Amino acid sequence: MSTPSGSITVVLAAGTPDRAAELKDSLERADDRLAVEPVAGADAAAEIIEDSPVDCLVTVGDPAEPTGLSLVSTARDRHPELPILFCPDQTLDAPAVSAAFDAGATDVARACPDSDRTPVLVHRISSAVASARAVAEAERQRDRFEEFVQGVSHDLRSPLNVAQGRLAMAQAEGGGEHVDDAASAIDRTLELLSDLLTLAEQGERPEDLDPVELAALADECWANVATGDATLTVDTDRRILADSGRLKRLLENLFRNSVEHGGDDVVVVIGDISPMYTTTRAGAVLPAGFFVADDGPGISPEARDRVFEVGYTTGANGTGFGLNIVSEVARAHGWEVTVSEGARGGARFDVTGVEFDD
Repeated sequence: MSTPSGSITVVLAAGTPDRAAELKDSLERADDRLAVEPVAGADAAAEIIEDSPVDCLVTVGDPAEPTGLSLVSTARDRHPELPILFCPDQTLDAPAVSAAFDAGATDVARACPDSDRTPVLVHRISSAVASARAVAEAERQRDRFEEFVQGVSHDLRSPLNVAQGRLAMAQAEGGGEHVDDAASAIDRTLELLSDLLTLAEQGERPEDLDPVELAALADECWANVATGDATLTVDTDRRILADSGRLKRLLENLFRNSVEHGGDDVVVVIGDISPMYTTTRAGAVLPAGFFVADDGPGISPEARDRVFEVGYTTGANGTGFGLNIVSEVARAHGWEVTVSEGARGGARFDVTGVEFDD
């Protein structure tokens, strides 16, 4: 199928050639962006979709017909991102509509040529294609961003690593405080690059969630952070469903934030947030999760809305990425992270919406 730029290519599968041609004419009259390829039968539709770029599949017929739900299911399995509209010849009841969506239909709409229903079908096709194109473009933009980040990281790391090696030699030979300052700046640049790479990896929803022992992972993360004389108290024995690698990033950044702002002798606590029934709304349940709290100076109320922003930091050596990474990890899991004052006056981070695996 060859179509001009800006058009919407549609494969329309119906039980008979006359039915397919009739609907083609009706759709193309209603919207000149549509380029409709009418076919009779499921096999012809599947062949075109396999061999040509197609924006949308419209299947017409009863659910049990070859151009019904079996074609919807087959097309969805082979082309997960393709918009598919199922158009029954008769009005469907709720269970039949549900079955159409279960088979993989993007939408369900009646297909009636030369009637007031045709603009409705055109709108459904246009909306489904626009949504699919937006998702595809967002994915392409993310891929380009990740490629950019990787390229910047590679281009900057090599000369910085060379400079580090040279400065180490100069320091060994007594290079002076200017060399020390340069070494510190390079270390900070590498730290920023590391955080930027981490940030680029956290936004996508994890494909698989595994049961994670929160206490064991917390101990492991604490050992990975420069904590000085700080103390970790673990008050949980729960398992949560999470991507363990990303959850590790979240905990390490929360622990590092507590130590950097609370001092080497800060006390950090990680514990459970249990679901609770509210007293004001019968039957409502407050979300469950876990918290990380410390007894440091805390975070002022006016700053709590900003701490998760990229680049926000109050520490002289902070990169401004740590808590944003925490927010991105939580968002990717479908969790929510908030900050408040802890029971001992320090900062408390609540991570809620977590699913336990007990």
